[in-house]
Amino acid sequence: MTRPFLLASCAFLALAPFAPASAQNKSSFIDQKDRPDFAAATVSPQIACGMLNSQSFADVTTLRATHVAAVGNVPGHCQVTGYIRPQIRFEITLPDNWNRRLYMFGNGGYAGEDLAAPSRIATRNAALSKGFLTVQQNTGHDAVTYKLGDFAEDLGLLIDYGSRAVHVTVGTAKTIAARYYDRHTSFAYWDGCSTGGRQGLISAQRYPGDFDGILAGAPVLDLTNTQIWGVWNARALLKAPISRAQLPVLAKAVMDKCDAIDGAKDGLIADPRQCDFDPSRDLKICEAGGADCFTPAQAETLKTLAGGVKIKGETVFPGVQFGTEGVDASGTSGWDMWMVSEQEPSRQLAYGETFVKNMAMLPASGKAIDWRTFDFDAEYPKIGAIREIVDATNPDLGEFEKRGGRMITYFGWSDPALNPMMGVNYYESVRKQMGAEKTAEFYRLFMVPGMFHCSMGYGTDVFDAFTPLMDWVENGKTPEVIQAAQVKDGKPAMTRPLCPYPQVAKYTGSGDLKDGGNFQCRMP
Repeated sequence: MTRPFLLASCAFLALAPFAPASAQNKSSFIDQKDRPDFAAATVSPQIACGMLNSQSFADVTTLRATHVAAVGNVPGHCQVTGYIRPQIRFEITLPDNWNRRLYMFGNGGYAGEDLAAPSRIATRNAALSKGFLTVQQNTGHDAVTYKLGDFAEDLGLLIDYGSRAVHVTVGTAKTIAARYYDRHTSFAYWDGCSTGGRQGLISAQRYPGDFDGILAGAPVLDLTNTQIWGVWNARALLKAPISRAQLPVLAKAVMDKCDAIDGAKDGLIADPRQCDFDPSRDLKICEAGGADCFTPAQAETLKTLAGGVKIKGETVFPGVQFGTEGVDASGTSGWDMWMVSEQEPSRQLAYGETFVKNMAMLPASGKAIDWRTFDFDAEYPKIGAIREIVDATNPDLGEFEKRGGRMITYFGWSDPALNPMMGVNYYESVRKQMGAEKTAEFYRLFMVPGMFHCSMGYGTDVFDAFTPLMDWVENGKTPEVIQAAQVKDGKPAMTRPLCPYPQVAKYTGSGDLKDGGNFQCRMP
């Protein structure tokens, strides 16, 4: 039987490459309608909102506290804004009736977002309406002032972007909450995707006491290699470009080859690693190329993309997963704009190029580097310092686990922006470091077939992973499955259980393939 869903907007903003990326999955809280234990908000302020203006807090250079009256389902609250040295812009909203929980959400791309952007206000208000004290920040720089990674010329701003901004902001929020309510925060939660996912992981690794529960979607945890990968892919496509018109043809060929390997011909590939797709063998090849066929050089380009980044013959980062080129209900391919762009640089290239020029070669400058002639074999070994600042690849989560921390990560198997194998490989490294059984006690990964970057795609992208996280942290209920839906015209068009890795959703053999009740989580 199809599970009912309380639907929420999951709109993904298709931004130009030079705008801050918006990559927050909007489905948190949708399963809390019938959870009175999560709805109690009984703590009231013990001082007037305006009194916070006369308080002093460490490193806070400016602070403005204003009470805002209730509007609709958004309760009355004290809105606190200000700056933490040197340039961290923050916003903390303290509801008139507090549930003693803190909710902090993340950033996208190279961040620097306007905290009053509609998408961020919507995320804030969703949490505020549940009684959460909500927190956000801009990672320490303003994207209007700096173009993509240009802020990295200032080491202090780069360190704030890497990890410090989240850490000092959540600490400030907890201090302000204690002053305002005369009560300490009972539970602190993180919710972010993409850069926000990386921020969550880096918090667990470097500041294990900051959050009790972390929801990290599609974390760009290996930021360094991800951006090098973006340049690598652009170079491959420069040799034999793939046209946007060819993408649906490629997507159909991949699906025809690999759809049924998981036991269900349902338009989804449960695990793309099982997809044995060979462009030279499985595509129509023609010498001149065209909308419905590919040249031999284009087939080789596709093989290069699938082969990953190779330095002196050694693969240092996994290749593009087949399935990411798939098309959504509107006919738009996942590669469109992210990898294949005919009018302007692809997003992968835009993000990768600014990384190479501003961050990769620290402490040396990379401003003179031309991505078209970048010598991977010679220059890649010089990349070092930046990894310690921005990457979240440490598999030792022992301190986070000892403090009782719980973490859920999720990744779309068809994510065209970030490599989903990055999430799988990190989880495997934690299992190797800490043991599979121990890891499963506090950290679980859920892979989402057919989902693009944080949301959308041709799979199920509407799911609430935040409520199970709360249940795990507060009630000890380990998440064994997360129910997900694909929504069309406001109604579920398909449902599917998301399973804790390495389990996958297997078709039981009978019933509607679009009904998640006919699938069960099983070991592959």
